[in-house]
Amino acid sequence: MAEDSGAILRHISSLKDMLDKVNEEIEQNIQRTRETESEIVKHSETEKDYLVKESELMKGVSVAEFELDGLMQVEGKGSSLNLKTSKLICLEVQLRIYLSY
Repeated sequence: MAEDSGAILRHISSLKDMLDKVNEEIEQNIQRTRETESEIVKHSETEKDYLVKESELMKGVSVAEFELDGLMQVEGKGSSLNLKTSKLICLEVQLRIYLSY
């Protein structure tokens, strides 16, 4: 009977060790899940920031294109602007867009 009790205790101890190992693995998985969720939130915020910046840049491009179209129309109507001036204006618009990054 003592041998049976010893065997049962060893079996219970073995089962407890296995349960502890499983619990440890579950805790590790929970921690990884929390870290992953945190990264997702961080990347979502970054994506939102980039979308806002893209919207601002597109607005700037639209304004610059509008200004450039107006200047090109003035040039087409015989203003003193020449081709070199138009190219400089285009470069200025591109520079303003680039600097807004």
